Amino acid sequence: MPRISSLLPAFVLSFVTGCVLYGDAEEFKSCDDVVCGNNATCGGDQAECFCDAGYAGNPYDGCFAEQPPVDETCKLDCGQNAYCSEGECFCELDHVAVCGANAGCLPEARLCDGQQDCPDAADENVAVCSPPLFQDWLVTDDCNDDLPIEWRLFALDRDWSWPGATTTFKTTGLGAEDYQTVQCFQGEVICFAGAAGDVVWGWNLDGSGSCDACCYECGSNSVLDLGFLTCE
Repeated sequence: MPRISSLLPAFVLSFVTGCVLYGDAEEFKSCDDVVCGNNATCGGDQAECFCDAGYAGNPYDGCFAEQPPVDETCKLDCGQNAYCSEGECFCELDHVAVCGANAGCLPEARLCDGQQDCPDAADENVAVCSPPLFQDWLVTDDCNDDLPIEWRLFALDRDWSWPGATTTFKTTGLGAEDYQTVQCFQGEVICFAGAAGDVVWGWNLDGSGSCDACCYECGSNSVLDLGFLTCE
């Protein structure tokens, strides 16, 4: 097919070939027409530039290394799959530090694979393996004692409580439906503690005690209803 001059509109009908061309010439470019920056390569159906593995940035202006260079003079013991640079330890590419200080780095592929690699199983922890989400909770004060119910939520498998270690949620009146939203991890077990005067529901507010029926999975329902808290 004879080459059509780029000066002609893209919709020009070629009387020589009987073909109709649609769209801009830019849509038909190939990697031969594209100039990528340093550490970048052209590819894909649209002939786009992409940063090479281990590099980030604007692929047309040039990509930079995501990780600092190794410092051969550094004496820190960074552990397996890790190295030292500028007096700090860094994981090698595609590795993560999850087992604690000076414990080295694990390949990302070994996270959340059902096999415990860290001594404390941190690589299989819900906070590592599950997505965070916002969970709504509902408490209804049905205790006619003129006292607000103070309540708190505890994560069963990690050291965390809502709204905090020294603060509590409080109901706003008899029969009032009080909603609170917390951020937790999908599937983690959260337990309820409430108290008003000498009356206790679920766990104790200091996190002691137990109550299997007062524990719920984050994300198991759009609203986790703790029910009517009575004191009779």
